[in-house]
Amino acid sequence: MFFKTHGPAYKIITQRLVIKCWEPRYAKKLKQAIDNSLDSLLPWMPWAQNEPQDYSKKIELLRMFRGNFDLNNDYVYGIFDLTEEEVIGGSGLHTRLGPLGLEIGYWINNTYQNKGFATEAASALIKVGFELSDIDRVEIRCDVKNSASIKIIEKLRLKKRAVLARIQKDANDEFQDIAVYAIFREEYEKSSFKKQNIKIYNAMGEQIAV
Repeated sequence: MFFKTHGPAYKIITQRLVIKCWEPRYAKKLKQAIDNSLDSLLPWMPWAQNEPQDYSKKIELLRMFRGNFDLNNDYVYGIFDLTEEEVIGGSGLHTRLGPLGLEIGYWINNTYQNKGFATEAASALIKVGFELSDIDRVEIRCDVKNSASIKIIEKLRLKKRAVLARIQKDANDEFQDIAVYAIFREEYEKSSFKKQNIKIYNAMGEQIAV
């Protein structure tokens, strides 16, 4: 359980975005966003090889995301505009690094790419990860050939810590070399991430003061 004091952030509001736990009611819009973005998701996202999926599969997926969120197993977020109706993309604070770290992933609907939304969402999640838990680091990992994702990480100014050779396969069943970028807690405490103005809410809709 990563978020022991306040619980996880169910909703985060930035200057242009709402980042929140998925709800099944967004299944159709999620499907539309993914179907619209397959050319940019492939080959970088291994899960994209199972797309496109039908509407019922998306309902099951969002129910699973919500269940894992509520059980503190993993934290997958939707990225929305401020009306909370347009699906801009998806992100997450993933727990697969173990108790001392969280990993951020992201993808952006093709319609909304090249507008800085991934950078804005990842920046907010870095703050949430450090402020609401006792972790020591936040990581972002990407294929060394994924220039679009690397540009986002460079904007965030995270440092490259390692390259993991042939660590997984992409959607084309080819091995990927994965670059690992990270920020550690002592770096975060002196960074602009800590100073950014975002609003964070718990499962009850109550604002969390940080």
